[in-house]
Amino acid sequence: MLAQNIELGYLADGNIALASDTAFEHEVKRVEYYRDQKLLMLVYQGGDKEDDLLHYELNDDAAYKVEHARNVVIYADNAGNGQPEAYFTYLIKVGL
Repeated sequence: MLAQNIELGYLADGNIALASDTAFEHEVKRVEYYRDQKLLMLVYQGGDKEDDLLHYELNDDAAYKVEHARNVVIYADNAGNGQPEAYFTYLIKVGL
């Protein structure tokens, strides 16, 4: 499997976007935000793929924007085949 680069973006409507340069192996069912660690985790549809913890702590500005977002747009380039994929999914905030 190729390395996957995922970037966090912000939409004009206050939601966030996670953009990937390659296709996800499975559809992202939801994104969990762990407030105490300022980390995001991708939870996939189906049980055969483990969830992915994104191992970069968000800075204060990014954490504030994630705290105030309601949904996430997932965007994947699908390895440059000309058929990008984009869809909304849930943002679950965990912790106080």
